[in-house]
Amino acid sequence: MRESGNGRAGTPLNARTQTLGAARNILKDAIAGLLASVVLIANIVSFGALMFPGDLSPGIPTAIWAMLIGGCIGGACIALTTSLPPIATGIDSPTGAVLILLSAMTASDVRGAGGSPEAAIQTVMLVFTAATFLSGALFCCLGAFRWGSYFRFVPYPVVGGFLAAAGYFLIAGAIRMATSRRALALVSLSDWTTTDTAKLASAIVVFGVLLTLRRLVKSPLSMPAALIAMWLAGAATLRSLGLSGVEHGWYFHSLGTLIAWSPLRVARTSHLTWPMLVQIVPELLAVTIVALISLVTKVSSLEIIRQTAGDIDREFRGHGIASLIAAPFGGLASTLQPSSSCLLEHAGGATRMSGLASALALGLVGLTNFDLPGLIPIPIVAGLVLSLGYTFIVDALWRPYSQRSWRDLLLTVAIMIVCIKYGYLIGVLAGIVCACLLFAISYARLGVVRRHLTSAQFASRVDRSPEARQHLREVGDAIQLYWLSGYIFFGSSEGVFERIRADIETVLPRRVAYVILNFEAVSGTDSSAYVSLSKLGNYCRQQGTTIIYCSLSRATRAALERSGVISGKSQHRAFPNLNAALAWCEDRLLAESNVVIDAEVGGFAPWLQRQIGANVNPADLIAYFERKDLDGSVVLHRQGEVADTIDLVAAGRLAIDLATGRDENVHLRRIMMHTVVGEMGFFRRSLRSATVSSEGPATIFALTRANFERMQRERPDLANAFYDFVVRTLSDRVESANREAAAMESLIS
Repeated sequence: MRESGNGRAGTPLNARTQTLGAARNILKDAIAGLLASVVLIANIVSFGALMFPGDLSPGIPTAIWAMLIGGCIGGACIALTTSLPPIATGIDSPTGAVLILLSAMTASDVRGAGGSPEAAIQTVMLVFTAATFLSGALFCCLGAFRWGSYFRFVPYPVVGGFLAAAGYFLIAGAIRMATSRRALALVSLSDWTTTDTAKLASAIVVFGVLLTLRRLVKSPLSMPAALIAMWLAGAATLRSLGLSGVEHGWYFHSLGTLIAWSPLRVARTSHLTWPMLVQIVPELLAVTIVALISLVTKVSSLEIIRQTAGDIDREFRGHGIASLIAAPFGGLASTLQPSSSCLLEHAGGATRMSGLASALALGLVGLTNFDLPGLIPIPIVAGLVLSLGYTFIVDALWRPYSQRSWRDLLLTVAIMIVCIKYGYLIGVLAGIVCACLLFAISYARLGVVRRHLTSAQFASRVDRSPEARQHLREVGDAIQLYWLSGYIFFGSSEGVFERIRADIETVLPRRVAYVILNFEAVSGTDSSAYVSLSKLGNYCRQQGTTIIYCSLSRATRAALERSGVISGKSQHRAFPNLNAALAWCEDRLLAESNVVIDAEVGGFAPWLQRQIGANVNPADLIAYFERKDLDGSVVLHRQGEVADTIDLVAAGRLAIDLATGRDENVHLRRIMMHTVVGEMGFFRRSLRSATVSSEGPATIFALTRANFERMQRERPDLANAFYDFVVRTLSDRVESANREAAAMESLIS
């Protein structure tokens, strides 16, 4: 009963705790959203003035209204669907710059055709709507087909430079917000007024308070509580000093009367003609491309800032749907703003609801002309923006500095300078180009030759006689093997030629008979690769060397054939895999050698005599074996059968294949004449680990377990000699495997 009573008493307490927690989150989200919306509105106002300069200035209220509505509709959609909450959205700077150019071109065409300024304004707004719709359609398609992974190409120096430049612009904007002067005006303080100095000093104080709180206080309520306290204290101080009027410059100027518009209504009476529309198509496409590049960069930036992974396809879909919904209502495209999104976090935004609050605040201002910026003293917002800009710059530059990656740090600073001087789009594109060039140089320096061995270190999967193996080890330099990987392009193709030529000249005066190029790990090639390979082929032909290509993709093989590298009268060849290529080269070397291998059954007895020693008669040993003459391809042993025989290959060749369980067979090895097979399973008394079959006519001598046990009883000397032969055969194979493993390990290390 007592436990039940405690449970009933605890339920209201838990409910009250949850209610208080939800209320705190709502308060934090609302405060963060309001502060972010003030910064976004200031940005919107500046873009509105740039879009309609001179005698088109009557269009500024319309442009501001369209950006506010677009920020409301688009921001709400994106805030609720994003994979990187919380997010605040607004007019995109690179896209806005292209829209400004589009505005000037469209207005000029309309005025040239005799249209009035009002007609030019309405036509420009209609073109803006078309650009918004096209951008939304592009984003929706990319997200629907999940093509976002193809755009994950932004390297860190580009993102870092982008963020550092954003930090600079935030600091410059905060200074201009507080003093109505550019950041460079700080160097000449002689013409500053007392009010300018006081506002900037107040903003710096706010910045110091926020920075101190971030470092010393871990409570999530500290930032919004401090902002509210400074907000109320600042407003009370200004009112007591009689400085609360807009004319004193401590509050933002009123937005004035905003003008709503409808693209559907304007489209019926528009001065936009088909020739004009065709003329601005390139600019419309430029808007969509710039918006795409900007969005990808901003998503990458926000991922690095928050050290988390976003879903780029989800962002594409969210932004696309937002633009498609906003366009019919006259709203302009709105995209995520890393600075304002981070501002949400710094101001205490806890959930995606803070982004929604920011979007709704923009809509409230647009629909009601509510003077939201006029409620907050400028130093409060300027100090918050200063802290955000400082954080951006420090975070962007600290990462490469802490890793002592001086090249990345230098490139980050360079991209930051380019972004500041020429704009975000030029900076991002220049950064991507520089990063690609540096990657090409580094990749070319690394080279595409990942491994290089000779046949003395790496033999084919063919079991040969001891004499043949010994000869191949002695002439191992005659076969040079190269494992290539990656993409062979203009920066690395010449390195392949230079590397192989140097290796051939190192072996001189001995001749390199074969150069094997393994393309198994090559992802692709460009035309420069075929030029270098053609040059390599000519050089090798002069040296009497044959190039063997293996594991070529269909496209690479076709390109090599078209370029004449492996077609027509060329001595160079291609094989489906490395083992087939290496085995062919070994066969050719053995054919050219003085190693005499009697391929007939008659040569089996002399070979066996050498293996078991002169004290034992091979005929006595063979008497315990059963002879099998195979005609054509015959399966000797199947995988999974009992291993109850040892086979000596007197003539012909055997193939060993492994069934993988997926109706596929993997060719493991080839057994040549004058060797032994099946000894491991026989002595381990296990099942056959692979299938053994003949490749054409072959003669096999099989020793059954019963005959082996009889030989042990009747002729222990024969059994011991046979044991010795099998042990030496296994030792040779282990030694060869160890030599190959050591060579591969030394290359990897």
